[in-house]
Amino acid sequence: MQGERRREQGVVMFITVLLLAMMGGLGLAALDSATRDRDTAGFYNRETASFYAADAGVQHARRVVKNLNSPFDTPVFAGQGAPQELGDTSLYYESLAGGGSLPSYYGDPDFPQSIRQEGIGQGLCDGENFQRQALPTLWRINVVGAGPDGSTAKIEAKEAKCFFGVGGSRY
Repeated sequence: MQGERRREQGVVMFITVLLLAMMGGLGLAALDSATRDRDTAGFYNRETASFYAADAGVQHARRVVKNLNSPFDTPVFAGQGAPQELGDTSLYYESLAGGGSLPSYYGDPDFPQSIRQEGIGQGLCDGENFQRQALPTLWRINVVGAGPDGSTAKIEAKEAKCFFGVGGSRY
């Protein structure tokens, strides 16, 4: 009888060690999963910050097009050398202290002009003011948004602008 008990105690000890090892493995797997989730969320946040910066740049470029007085005007937009910064420095204090920067946007350096006239559109000015001659134009906008950590996002957009002639003349 005593021999059987000894064998049973050894089995119980083996099962206990096995269960503890399995629980440790599950704990390490959970820790690894949490770390990966945190990293993924960080990448997503950086990507989102650069996308929203690029979107702000597109909105600014659209205002530039809307304020043009002539289809022959050359729109002025922030270049890569002088990006337009966004946000409050207190929100990005840690990034700035670590050598980062504020989110910003600038014209896409892959294009000679980040805002350029693409051509004359047809039907763009219908219903706006049919009593006057209108010159419908279509503009292409290419903007880069940069996140505080240097991540970037590029957006391409189009904007329509109708130029109305003075005294019935066309441009």
